[in-house]
Amino acid sequence: MALSEIRSRIDAIDAEILELLHRRFSLALRTRRFKSRPRDPAREAEVLDRLRAAAAWSPLLRPDFLIGLYKEIFKESRRLQARTDRGRKREKPT
Repeated sequence: MALSEIRSRIDAIDAEILELLHRRFSLALRTRRFKSRPRDPAREAEVLDRLRAAAAWSPLLRPDFLIGLYKEIFKESRRLQARTDRGRKREKPT
């Protein structure tokens, strides 16, 4: 396989990752209406535990990398949810 083909495949995977992140953040925003606050430590721990177990099957997926990555994803989800909360507070009933 040529370098250009490998890079093309990587670019396609990157596009898939971006689409999946968009979908995940969109769903995270939808969960906000069911929670009293953006942070849900029990849910985050559950997801991290599942990731640690899933990483065991791949020598390329280090648990510490996945945990760090998902902590950033959680942080961004909370930021988006908090932004939505602030937007709701600014709205005045008509």
